[in-house]
Amino acid sequence: MASSKLTYFRGRGRAETTRWMLAVTDTDFINVAIDTPEELAALRATGKLPFDQMPLLEIDGQNLSQSSAMTRYLARKHGLYGTNETDAMWCDLVAGVVADFAETAIQAPFKSSAAIAVADMEDRFAKFGPRFEARIAAQGSTFIASAKMTFADVLLAEATSSYLEWCPEILADTPRLGRLYNNVISTPGVAAYLASDLRYPIPDANYVVAAAKVLRRALPAHMPDPNRFVVS
Repeated sequence: MASSKLTYFRGRGRAETTRWMLAVTDTDFINVAIDTPEELAALRATGKLPFDQMPLLEIDGQNLSQSSAMTRYLARKHGLYGTNETDAMWCDLVAGVVADFAETAIQAPFKSSAAIAVADMEDRFAKFGPRFEARIAAQGSTFIASAKMTFADVLLAEATSSYLEWCPEILADTPRLGRLYNNVISTPGVAAYLASDLRYPIPDANYVVAAAKVLRRALPAHMPDPNRFVVS
């Protein structure tokens, strides 16, 4: 039996960084998918959502919300926060920047066309990619915050993986970032996760519709009948 449960919509979304951290730390887990408003209401009734938000990570007898808290909890528990306060500072700094960087990839399936999504991602990478590359060079190792792998590398690799799915050649001018990415996905835990049934497919229109159905919220305006799930 898995030691942890991760509850979210049936897709990657804001839970994916936590899945990568669970994987890299060899923490067994199961995905629990919320598919209907009724299932979400039942989850809320349990009192397990301290701030009424998903994802929810049940681990070590605790109920954690907020992906950033989950990743940091796992980083501290498994020694992925560097070796000193300077490393820890860079971990937090990079994690914050990666959250901004990753947002464009998270929003890609909500865009009105793949071409628009790709253009947005290329623009975002043009801003952040060279800065990640420069920081890795300044760090003087394969990693971005410390001489060894930290959770900042895992978060950066996870975000980069989404960019690569939409823009396969995007790392052409950032070889250090490419090496960091390859180092993370080559770790046994992450490699096993990426090849497993736990890994959801690339988010698409079906994921957007499924999330809107659960939340009873409007779909993006370009989609047919965008208010189909809205309860008046």
